[in-house]
Amino acid sequence: MDSDDAPFDPARHLRYWQRCMRTLLPHQYTAADSTRMMLGCFCVAATDVLTQVSDQSILTAHDRETFREWVLACQHPGGGFVGGPTHTYSRAVYAGFDFDRGLPETGAPGEANIAATLFAMQLLALLAHSDDKNGEPIEKQRECAFFGVDRDSTLRWLQQLQRPDGSFGEYVAYVPDVQTLGGRRKVVGGGADMRYCYIAAMIRWMLGGGGHTGVLDIDVYALVQHIRQGQTYDGGFAESSTHESHAGYAFCAIAALELLGRSADGDPTSSLSSLDLFTRGIADMTALLRWLVARAFLYSPKSEDDSNVEWQESMVTEVTTMETCGDTPLLACNGRCNKHADSCYTWWTVATLSILERRGYGLGGGSEMNRDDWLAKRRFLLGKMQHHIGGFSKVPGGPPDVYHAYLSMAALASQNEATLKTFDSAMCVSKETVRTIEAARHGLLREVGEAGERRRADLLSLGAACWGKKAYSEA
Repeated sequence: MDSDDAPFDPARHLRYWQRCMRTLLPHQYTAADSTRMMLGCFCVAATDVLTQVSDQSILTAHDRETFREWVLACQHPGGGFVGGPTHTYSRAVYAGFDFDRGLPETGAPGEANIAATLFAMQLLALLAHSDDKNGEPIEKQRECAFFGVDRDSTLRWLQQLQRPDGSFGEYVAYVPDVQTLGGRRKVVGGGADMRYCYIAAMIRWMLGGGGHTGVLDIDVYALVQHIRQGQTYDGGFAESSTHESHAGYAFCAIAALELLGRSADGDPTSSLSSLDLFTRGIADMTALLRWLVARAFLYSPKSEDDSNVEWQESMVTEVTTMETCGDTPLLACNGRCNKHADSCYTWWTVATLSILERRGYGLGGGSEMNRDDWLAKRRFLLGKMQHHIGGFSKVPGGPPDVYHAYLSMAALASQNEATLKTFDSAMCVSKETVRTIEAARHGLLREVGEAGERRRADLLSLGAACWGKKAYSEA
């Protein structure tokens, strides 16, 4: 590693995330109140990635129990989770609701949304185990991570979010329509956003969708076809082939294909590898790789002659190769053509390329060139985006924020930063958390099939022992 690289200080970053969890966030976050589940997930996931196996977690047993109660309080009786406890009523209010028919016609039942559901599930996995939890083995605690989650209702709700064209929306709602029998019709809210497709694939994999019960699975092939139609003329991905390509959408498309082909208990698509799905879902792999590489450019600090320019950008092309960039080049990334750098785009591009490379779609040119490329990007993140109080900023010289701080750290972890836990790029959490998700899914599936009632009773007892809360026996 080059001697002039700015160091990554895990202790400083851990203090930053501890402040985010323990104190009020700055007033600029007020507008994000409806996405409180996301903020909480990023904070807890960041401390997980920063805490090595031998280190003591900053989360106490009481923290885990309290946070877990908060997450489960956001579960919607109709399936899924809401963004915060103020977005749903107490369970007693829903006693007369028919969520399949959208009744009653008056009153707001509260709406679960797909993003909050994902972050809630990940939070439950992140909160699953603690070395001082009543002496229970960690594996037993992991198996109870999804205890209290209504798997079938969530999978039924997820299936309703898919449109006929294969895309996914954010939530289900009923709106007045005089031309429809009953005067109301069901609509899937939210745009045809590639992020929702990725999140749907994540939730499905986490809950083992597609097997074990009579719950209808999503239409996997329609989703793959929708992803394929999102590739644009320049090789990137967008909401559709007629929209502007975006690095975030490219990641969501590739990670969704990876997860749809990732084996899970009872998953009927397990016979299809990710390579098969990549072939079905990506029309032009060469163009995609070329477009992803083109997101990187040379960063040059502002000089005295550039008073009206925030920072200089220079595309790295076949003419401007890494060999001609000097001894310590800085490589930044943008998400769209002719846009400024943003720290999160380093994550979107690096993570996408790493998923493709693991599946055999490498860039070629030798590992040493790829290593130099990553070191230049790492140098930019740590030297220009890392903040002195911890965290990472969106742009050079800006303040740190929860979103960009976590994704910048995710980029470092995905490239095996020495002081961070190993990372699962497709799931955007540590591999240890992914193992917890797999164990938690197994715990849920133990309730299915013959002797399911007895297994459920066993799991209830195990959950009460792990969490010390008899209230979960009624969940």
